[in-house]
Amino acid sequence: MMNLVDITNSYARQISKELRLSPAHFIKVYSLGNSIVVHKKKDKTHEVVISNKLRPITDDELDFVLEHLLGDLRNDATISKSGKVVEIEAASN
Repeated sequence: MMNLVDITNSYARQISKELRLSPAHFIKVYSLGNSIVVHKKKDKTHEVVISNKLRPITDDELDFVLEHLLGDLRNDATISKSGKVVEIEAASN
């Protein structure tokens, strides 16, 4: 069973700095087993990055993240896979 665990507080300094320097207004960091998931919101765009230092991201992990973080927006998401990193971008309504 997969579970997203909010670990945002562990990255508080980095997130604070990025919020000051970028157009993002929301950043959350999650642990999904050995994978790290970063969810950012900028104006009307969601950006999600899933990474794992040890292995490629599985389709099950990708589906789980899409369902739990993007919900209905998952259908319009652009997904880029590159080895051990998956980048997802979706426009919100």
